[in-house]
Amino acid sequence: MNGRRFRRRPDGRLAVELHRAEAELLAHLAEELTELLETPDPADPAIDRLFPRAYLDPTEEEAEQSFSSLVAPDLLRGRLDALRALAATVRPPSGEVDADDDTVRVLELDADQEAQWLSILNDARLALGIRLGVSDDREEVALEPDDPLLHAHQVYDWLTYLQGELVEVLLDELPDTDD
Repeated sequence: MNGRRFRRRPDGRLAVELHRAEAELLAHLAEELTELLETPDPADPAIDRLFPRAYLDPTEEEAEQSFSSLVAPDLLRGRLDALRALAATVRPPSGEVDADDDTVRVLELDADQEAQWLSILNDARLALGIRLGVSDDREEVALEPDDPLLHAHQVYDWLTYLQGELVEVLLDELPDTDD
């Protein structure tokens, strides 16, 4: 791997390099998010984080319900479509399974898949972050090696890194607006 996970190919597609274990982790996270969205627990704070209220004023409950009934189905459908697309891109073609954990796979994303990946990386971070109690003013968390939350924090940090790199690549491609 050359250090950067994402790079633009001459044909315009975005290449993504992932170790096999990372691709499997993304597929697993996509499955977990799909389950969360298809069978939502209204008490789960991740649902509130992924679908925040449009009306914060508690006296506007009727307006909130009306807005939610109009928008929520499309938002849910878009997220589920993005989850399916991400899972399809990270799973190897049938018959191409290598038991070597150091295998690096190069995936290619079109413009729609880029947007879907960005959306899902963000959603996975939000859902995991709310469950871990991560806030905007997060400081480095020094967890002991035997802490049961260590792995979840490592996954959160990895998702943050991956999303950040994708954002950087996409921002680098925006035209200069200096006049």
